[in-house]
Amino acid sequence: MHPVWSAAEYDRALLRAALSGGDRHWDPEANLLQVEAPYNPIHTHIKGGLAHPTRNSLQYALLLLERGAAGDNERAHAAILRVAELQDRSEESPTYGIWGYYAEEPAAKMDPPDWNWADFLGIQLLLIHARHGDLLPARVRDELRESVRHAAASIVRRDVPMTYTNVAVMGTFVALAAGKLLDDEALFAYGKDRMTRLCEAIDTTGSFTEFNSPSYWGVVLQTLTLIREHVRDERVLELNDRLHDRLWLHFLARWHPPTRQLSGPMARCYSNDLGVPPFLVKAVRGALGTPEIGPVGGEMSIGVHACVDYRMPDWAAARLAALEGEHEHRELFAGSAHPETGTTWLDAVTTLGSVNHQDTWLQRRALFGHWVRPDGSAGHLHVHLVKDDGAEDFDFASGVLSTVQSGPHVAWMAGFACPAGDRHHHLDMIGPGDRFRARSLRLVVDLIGAPPVPEAIEVERGIALDLGTARLELRLAGGSFGGRTPTVGLVPRADGARLEVVLFESATPAELDWAAVGDAFAAGSLSLVPSDAEHDGGPGPEVATAGDHAEVRWTTPRGNRLTLCGGRSVVSREEHAALYSATLDGAAPPSPRLSDSRLVP
Repeated sequence: MHPVWSAAEYDRALLRAALSGGDRHWDPEANLLQVEAPYNPIHTHIKGGLAHPTRNSLQYALLLLERGAAGDNERAHAAILRVAELQDRSEESPTYGIWGYYAEEPAAKMDPPDWNWADFLGIQLLLIHARHGDLLPARVRDELRESVRHAAASIVRRDVPMTYTNVAVMGTFVALAAGKLLDDEALFAYGKDRMTRLCEAIDTTGSFTEFNSPSYWGVVLQTLTLIREHVRDERVLELNDRLHDRLWLHFLARWHPPTRQLSGPMARCYSNDLGVPPFLVKAVRGALGTPEIGPVGGEMSIGVHACVDYRMPDWAAARLAALEGEHEHRELFAGSAHPETGTTWLDAVTTLGSVNHQDTWLQRRALFGHWVRPDGSAGHLHVHLVKDDGAEDFDFASGVLSTVQSGPHVAWMAGFACPAGDRHHHLDMIGPGDRFRARSLRLVVDLIGAPPVPEAIEVERGIALDLGTARLELRLAGGSFGGRTPTVGLVPRADGARLEVVLFESATPAELDWAAVGDAFAAGSLSLVPSDAEHDGGPGPEVATAGDHAEVRWTTPRGNRLTLCGGRSVVSREEHAALYSATLDGAAPPSPRLSDSRLVP
């Protein structure tokens, strides 16, 4: 018999793990945690070395108050006061109401500042007050309230689009909870209106613009749970309940019980292996197991989950536990002149998901899936565009990946956009006339958990790779990069295998200018199927060019006719989107809503 899962015991374990790390990193002279700053390519100039983080220190203060051991309250109060000092409280300042990531770098010195810190730190301050406010000394309580006031004002001033899903939800909670805490009727009214606007934005498609993000799904789940726990307003809670259900419906549509992973596509992702994060463990009451909580450094967020009462809706349990037969799920994410639609295939061994058109920023998972390995664990398939600048490989944000999918089969096209980002999709733009450094540009299919490959080989037009229980088939239809025809290679990885479609390669780093490149695209097909599925014995995908576009045509092993049209040269993202089109068996692929039910009737 399995022991009965205990939320209280799990919460205590989360607190112990987080506080053991926090206690080790406490700097009594600074009254903040001191940690090794992780490398961050954007926002902060601090790329390493010891630094004092604001958010983690505030989370540590919350967890100290939760533990309440000797000296904990005094240390927590000191941290709250220090973080309050680090906030920009000048209403004339462009960074009003926010913090820097670190005490060593005020928000005004960042490049650019991260205005989301008003939301992230505002939530921590409000959680501290909700759970421990009555026991705080008057000075600490006053400074906390003042920080909340400025953070909420920053959020109102910024008023992000409601399509910025996770930040839109977080700021809504801060406005609502801060409005009540500060007796600010106008601020609370703004929060109520924002909750309605958020739901109306989701109602335009029935789904989430920031779709299927494992990390930000957790952030949104946490924030909706906090609204349920800490906001008392009938209309807000009614909308919140509907939104909470929609969030779970969205998650479970791509949940793959055989691998216990979330399949693609994903708008934003930080790890290919979802694991079982604490918010999911708690929400499903241990139904997916309770992974051992390892040592925690200066990252305190794991402990914050002990302060949130996550709950999975009763109707979701069956979908979480078992796959409802092999099936294909299609979903409209964003509706506009160029709708963004995802397709996911799920069967007993494999799952593969794609989005019809997306950039190649490192957080994207435009073509992504998993398979059940022979030992029962999950293997991961990750397609991304990689640039080697002569110093290191990184995901190149200037790419465009277009797809059309039927079942486990995808026709794809990779191209490039200008203006577009280098490492980030909009913060480090490569514009017309700009030269950039590259030794190679490759569309990469990483197969993490695949059987080891003994050596690198070049294959002519494609390859079928045995994954033990599944099979990956990649075919190159054609393409061109400055007159060079792309090639396909198989490369060993320490944790699996890598297939590479090489568009550009140079013995030494070259200075590239998009205007001189001309055609810059590759196209082909990809399938991820169980090992016992029939091999594709038919003709491979073909590509033809005409005018400013290229078109891929392919009949899948199941007999479905796919066509995919996209830009063949380097043009703007808007032009690429306008050039995109696809058909499935001669008609436009379906783009259904996740739900026809309205959050705001």
